[in-house]
Amino acid sequence: MASAKNIVLAGDYAGCRIFRMSVSFAYISGTMKKIDDIPFTPQSVARFEVLTEDTIRSGNSLLLTGSLDPAYLANIRFRATPAMQNKGIYTLAVKFQDDKRALIEVDDKIYAAIVRRMTAAPA
Repeated sequence: MASAKNIVLAGDYAGCRIFRMSVSFAYISGTMKKIDDIPFTPQSVARFEVLTEDTIRSGNSLLLTGSLDPAYLANIRFRATPAMQNKGIYTLAVKFQDDKRALIEVDDKIYAAIVRRMTAAPA
């Protein structure tokens, strides 16, 4: 069975790993870029969206516009198929508050942690 890489595929943090600490906390490890860890919280993430094959083909993703090489999009389109999501592998486009962007591939546990944290009611 295929498994997610839990890695940043492209963007400002390309190559960095993604980890989950609890059911509602996931972060990008900054050790590859020698930077601080970047959490997936409403304070650090401006917007995120799950990429689907249709979103990539139609060009409707505001987060992908102008940020990726068109040749790379063909590879991403394969990763964003419903079959991959049925296996628990999700491709997300993330825009951070500091205008940095990342294209990530995560498993269902990390995806659930990101969604849970981003949609949680503010305390």
